[in-house]
Amino acid sequence: MNAIIPTSGEHLLADAIRRAQRSGNQQLIVLRLGTLVYPRPHHRRIARALMQDAAARYGGQVFPMRNGDLTLLALITDGTGGAIDPANLPETFAELFRAERPSAAGLIESWSLEQHQADIFQYLHSLANQEPVQHLDDEMPPPHMVEDIASLLATARIGDLTQRQTAIEITNDTAATRVGKSGPPRGKIMRPIFREITFSVPVLESRMAVTGRPSSDPYLFEHLAARLDPSMMDLVLDEISRAEADAPPLHLNLTVQTVLSDDFRRFADKCVELGHKPGVEVPLIDACRAPDQFATARDMVHSRGFPLVIQGVTPLALRLSNPASFGADFVKLNWEKSLAADLHPGTAEAIERLGSGRIILQRAPNEEAVAFGLAHGITKFQGRHIDAMLAASRLEFCPQAAQCSLRQCSERAAATSMATRRFCLNLKLLDRGLPA
Repeated sequence: MNAIIPTSGEHLLADAIRRAQRSGNQQLIVLRLGTLVYPRPHHRRIARALMQDAAARYGGQVFPMRNGDLTLLALITDGTGGAIDPANLPETFAELFRAERPSAAGLIESWSLEQHQADIFQYLHSLANQEPVQHLDDEMPPPHMVEDIASLLATARIGDLTQRQTAIEITNDTAATRVGKSGPPRGKIMRPIFREITFSVPVLESRMAVTGRPSSDPYLFEHLAARLDPSMMDLVLDEISRAEADAPPLHLNLTVQTVLSDDFRRFADKCVELGHKPGVEVPLIDACRAPDQFATARDMVHSRGFPLVIQGVTPLALRLSNPASFGADFVKLNWEKSLAADLHPGTAEAIERLGSGRIILQRAPNEEAVAFGLAHGITKFQGRHIDAMLAASRLEFCPQAAQCSLRQCSERAAATSMATRRFCLNLKLLDRGLPA
């Protein structure tokens, strides 16, 4: 028996067009997702769901193209409201993909099979020699993924699913901790300002074999984070009870709903009792979704004397929104290569409007990010490059440094599990970040 060779989307579409030409009054709508450089997977899934819904309601069919485009073949509007109105989908898709493509020009094509045969033929011909593009949303999600992750969260040790990262401030203050050759630029000194404990998505993905899914879908990530919040608060309380007096304060990420819960009230009361004021970090997307609830949560955090941080702010979000209006103590700006390559005038204005002293430049991967921040008045940093700077500085002063490598020192500082940290012979210095 001969093997069945799968037919590509463009071949299926061509066959459907030939059949549709006999009935007439057909239209082809093309969503050119292949022209987007980094389409968000959850946006692609929404777009496909919208097109499939339109196809189901109006007797059409959706075809994914090899270059990532989505095409919809269906009846055109006949004036009675019983078929697709092509003006509705373009507006919806233009709004959906506004972040990836501010201008909707060329994002949607709408062709009549009777009047635009040449355009349709040229489009299909252009796909013939293109390499197929595989997207995460084209893959079938692992069965029962959310339930499996929930089971993992319920059974795994919290220390195995979390990580710690120290943020620093680079300053001219001579009272701050001095470091050796591996420290900040000449004439500058750095001091740790807080240690953030976060839920580690890469660890979760490695255990579940679902690479890219939780981190690429912000709603799934928020769902997972909310489930982990109570355990995260317990972990922070345990850390506080064992922390040295001169260790930097802790920060933890929580959802707005968690901050409004009784669990957080009990957590906050216990922190105050222990004489510690941890920072609370809330995602920008969570604050924007329910501004009134966020305002209540902000007041709750501030009433206990805890600092509040808005995190997950991209350069684009900084330009389009006004993070200062949230009343947070600090805003975490994600480092992107575009900041140094070609700084958007609106970004510079937004930094000035917010105040560089309230900005923490996070995900700083290299010296370029630090240089950019300092050039724009930003003195607070967090990221892999900062981890390496701190580890190198510790090794210059630690009496046990001969037994450790730079990588080992960084990994032990990032760990919350004693299984990894136990190999450090100077835990006080590790938690302090830098020599006292």
